[in-house]
Amino acid sequence: MDMEKLQTLDKLSLTDAQETATKLIDRRKTRKVVAMGLERDISNARSSAEVSRIMWQVYLSGNGLGTVGSQWKSFYKGV
Repeated sequence: MDMEKLQTLDKLSLTDAQETATKLIDRRKTRKVVAMGLERDISNARSSAEVSRIMWQVYLSGNGLGTVGSQWKSFYKGV
């Protein structure tokens, strides 16, 4: 994941943040159903800060730094 883009998501307009975040999802490593869920959550976000939060959770989880037993992680694992 491109760290420079990830760090600037909250400073972009909502539309630009959503477009950038959708492009940051690694389709080769992400199951199709999970990617679709992330795209849905990103498109439903109400602010660029929320888009940034979603993508930081994706980044941390992808690097093994997610919270064990979190609702967010269990939701996407079950999808």
